[in-house]
Amino acid sequence: MLERLEIHNYALIEDCSIEFDEGFTVITGETGAGKSIILGALSLLLGEKAETQSIRSGCDSASVSARFFIAKTVPSALGAYLEREDLSLEDGSLLVSRTIKMNGRSSITIQGKLATRADLSGISRELLDISAQRDHQSLLSSANQLSVLDVYGSCSELKASYQEQYLLYQDLIRKLHEKQQLLQSSKREEEYLRYAIDEIKKVNPKIDEDEQIQQEVSIIASYEQIYEALSFACSTLSHSESGTSALSNLYQAKNQLSLAAKADPALQGYRDRLESASIEIEDIYESLRDRLNAMNYSEAELDRLQGRLAQLQRLKKKYGPSLEAVCTFLQESTEKLNLTEDGEIEISKLEKQIQLAKTELLRRAEMLREQRKLAAKELGHEVEQKLKTLGMKQAQFSISFTETDIRFDGTDGVSYDICANPGLPIRPIKDVASGGELSRTMLAVKTSLKQSDSVGTLIFDEVDAGIGGSVALSVAEQLAALSKSHQVIVITHLASIASKADHQLLVSKEVRNDMSFTLIKEISGEQRQEEIARMLSGDSLSVESLEHAKHLLQRRD
Repeated sequence: MLERLEIHNYALIEDCSIEFDEGFTVITGETGAGKSIILGALSLLLGEKAETQSIRSGCDSASVSARFFIAKTVPSALGAYLEREDLSLEDGSLLVSRTIKMNGRSSITIQGKLATRADLSGISRELLDISAQRDHQSLLSSANQLSVLDVYGSCSELKASYQEQYLLYQDLIRKLHEKQQLLQSSKREEEYLRYAIDEIKKVNPKIDEDEQIQQEVSIIASYEQIYEALSFACSTLSHSESGTSALSNLYQAKNQLSLAAKADPALQGYRDRLESASIEIEDIYESLRDRLNAMNYSEAELDRLQGRLAQLQRLKKKYGPSLEAVCTFLQESTEKLNLTEDGEIEISKLEKQIQLAKTELLRRAEMLREQRKLAAKELGHEVEQKLKTLGMKQAQFSISFTETDIRFDGTDGVSYDICANPGLPIRPIKDVASGGELSRTMLAVKTSLKQSDSVGTLIFDEVDAGIGGSVALSVAEQLAALSKSHQVIVITHLASIASKADHQLLVSKEVRNDMSFTLIKEISGEQRQEEIARMLSGDSLSVESLEHAKHLLQRRD
């Protein structure tokens, strides 16, 4: 619900703060006092184009802000926006604001963060509905008419079943498009892929093979250096020109320590360690000797390895920076080529699945349509009866259907249609010319849909145009009934409507220092009785009017 509206330097309003309550609120005042200014200010919060002429004379800017209380489920557009912008409601409150400047620019904030006009429009239209300016009315939207009809007709189960099948159908279409694109790409590349696969398979590379070959080439290229080093090491360990060797010296040292250990047992540990070292060094010597004896320089092997390495380098240059990338390319290319060969079969299977899925989808769409048509007939009759009590005794109201392309919400387009005067064709309510007729039609629809309409705050203007007497009382009763489920705000000139409200705001105009100011305040008690009396006879102090006003207010209670 709308809790608070603040208006600064907008038209004749300098500074105004209006508190709104739940239930039924009326806004009254003399003609020309500025009641329409409130609608103009609210229209800015609905995303209406900003006009610099609305800025109060002598001011550089004007601003309008509103605080809404979200009591139950967060509306979809608002929820999506809060999640996207990483924002949250504070104690269930939402603050929106808009400022317009003389240079034609405007700024919008939602929860204190800058937002776009589209964001503001999408969010506020879920919270606020004005039945006066046709562009603002949510029920003039065909999509919203369908959504409301689904709630009214308890179509949620059938709709969910349809939407589940719709998502399956769309997923199959997506897969088909992907397969078709891949197949087309594969066909264009087929000759190249066959050549690439053949070239790679002939070489038959292994991951990291190039690094291993590089190491082998390095060893063969350093044959002479390695051979000399190993020969010197073996010679030093096993024999030398002086007739002694490292191994024989270690053997003699071990024997001497054995003799010494007999006299001093503390030396036995050194003797044992020396024996272990001798065994390890002897093993090293034998391994080096075997490696030296096995060494064989082969120019042919070097050429073979270098040739293999060159092949691998060419593959890496053409198909990937590494052999791993080359092997991945081979696998992907093989899959593409297989798709070219088997793709037509897969696509044919998908097309059959899509056709079956579409048949089932249309079956569920037809079931949903039948349920909607039953609901539309019932709703149409209910609205038509309400219109008769609202002074449109010969009005006809119906909901027409058109078949649309397959969409997420079904294959139905709906239109709420009316004929207000006999002899005229029935037309969509958005094409109804009379503002009063449109407002009463919207009132009839909304009272019929009061449990289905998710917009929490409803504002009516011109709902009393051209009516009076019993019709005006009926309109008042319908508005009062609607206020049990919605916050209802009505701009009216009729005392019979104003007296039924829970709250009343009085709009007045005064002149100070040759400047006009519009003022808004809540009235009750004697002030409200006087305003009702003024609305009855134009004289707020007439004894008869005051008594009549008192009687009307007492009847409300």
